[in-house]
Amino acid sequence: MIDYIPEFYKNHRQFQNSIEFYGKNEFGLALESLVELADETEHYFSEEFWTELGKAANIMGMDKVSSYCKKQSKKTLAGLDYRLPFGWTTYKVSENNFQVHISEKLNEEWKTERRKKDGIEKLLNENGIHFSNKGRNGYIYFIENGKLIEFEWELDIGGIRLWFEAENHWCLPAKSDLKKEDKSRIKQLIIDWAERNNEKIEFD
Repeated sequence: MIDYIPEFYKNHRQFQNSIEFYGKNEFGLALESLVELADETEHYFSEEFWTELGKAANIMGMDKVSSYCKKQSKKTLAGLDYRLPFGWTTYKVSENNFQVHISEKLNEEWKTERRKKDGIEKLLNENGIHFSNKGRNGYIYFIENGKLIEFEWELDIGGIRLWFEAENHWCLPAKSDLKKEDKSRIKQLIIDWAERNNEKIEFD
């Protein structure tokens, strides 16, 4: 459960408490801290979050906590119009709007699965630009000497809108900073690639 808490909560007192207690093998207190994290923020945590905490509490003989987690699980289902996936949290910011936070670990698992489907492991030996098309969106992978940086794109009225500016790190084989001059060079290479392939690209 600790691993799948979204980054948004990483500086929250109760999350820090949970990590500290877990490191000392004080698992009951670690579990209670996660319960208090959800209570204090008054955010919706997934049904599975509460179910798994309830199971852990039951194993440790924490009957009251286990019962409370079961009630919270039902509360999550009753309070939302959809089933909140594991690793997600949400809270209401206005009458019809909710803010969602997703676990970084979950994001990394999605990225790993997507890269596997796109055959990135084999492509790491092929320098240059590789275009992945999922229909109305996808990724442009740029590979250079075994290093990968990826840019998400989606179809727009003017063509392909590329989410370029936010990416400032090589992704593989390990996360590392991308120099400004390298990023400028990569941008020009993408522009050249688009012209050769008759693709219209708009950078964010």
